[in-house]
Amino acid sequence: MRVSPALMLLLAAPWLAVGQSASLDGYVFRETDGGPPRRSLTVELTSQGRAKQRTDTRADGTFTFNKVREGRYTLRARFNDFIAVEEMVEVTGTGKNFAAVMLPKRRAGAQTFGTVTVGQLAARSDPALQKKLRQASKLAAQGDFSGSARLYEEAVGAGAQPDAWDALGLLYLYLGKKEKAYQAFEKAIEKDPKYLLSYAHLGSAYLDQRQYKEVAAVASRALLIDSGWLTGHAYLAEALAAEGNFEAALRSAEAASQAAQGRAPWPHLILAKIHWARRDCASARRHLERHLALNTTARALPEMAKSLELVNTCRF
Repeated sequence: MRVSPALMLLLAAPWLAVGQSASLDGYVFRETDGGPPRRSLTVELTSQGRAKQRTDTRADGTFTFNKVREGRYTLRARFNDFIAVEEMVEVTGTGKNFAAVMLPKRRAGAQTFGTVTVGQLAARSDPALQKKLRQASKLAAQGDFSGSARLYEEAVGAGAQPDAWDALGLLYLYLGKKEKAYQAFEKAIEKDPKYLLSYAHLGSAYLDQRQYKEVAAVASRALLIDSGWLTGHAYLAEALAAEGNFEAALRSAEAASQAAQGRAPWPHLILAKIHWARRDCASARRHLERHLALNTTARALPEMAKSLELVNTCRF
């Protein structure tokens, strides 16, 4: 299952880090335009729920960790107590370790005080509701997903906003309740059609099930609201490529890459797949290597070894 950044925020699990030491470089970029964060973020390497190392992003969004023990970690970017994104990374003692970390675009357009609804104001000022949401988040962090889901169900019944419906959808996915997850994501979108995270999670869930028509439909709906949304273009490219429409898929994948100024790993993987299918071996190799350079953790995936073999031996 493809795990989105927001799902990692909710369901992050500890990993054991062992072995020799190495370094990890990377950068944090905005999905909106590929630029660095507007303010410095604290980046943490965590294992077993504890921060092993901590540093701040530089002005260009880059960061470096030295003397990192070989192993798997959760890489977390945060501003004060707000966790912006979490990603799983694997640090090896050989070769270059690099991680490009995307700050997801949560909502299309800017939300000003004038666009906040009366219902949103009421929910945010309801102490009992906010306490319930905090308890639900705490239970999820502790691994009690069923208990967390029950509290989120109570919260959305009491008028909680789209992000609560979205979190409930993620929990349903984890609990294997796919249809209920789809309904929760759709409810979040109904509550706020500009809430992009729910389109992303719904599209990801459909993609995992290889429901490509549904993926394309969700992506197209989102792109009508935000025509420059990287994730929307990437999902549409995946769906079009799966259906054999490589020309249209190529346009969507290139749009996804351009949206983040080429700094996002995922569009390069999609482009590699499309070029391989179109028998353009050189372009496929170039994009796959770029993907792996921006996300060295992917080299450890079994399916990536097969993809590398296919592309490197490509002789169409």
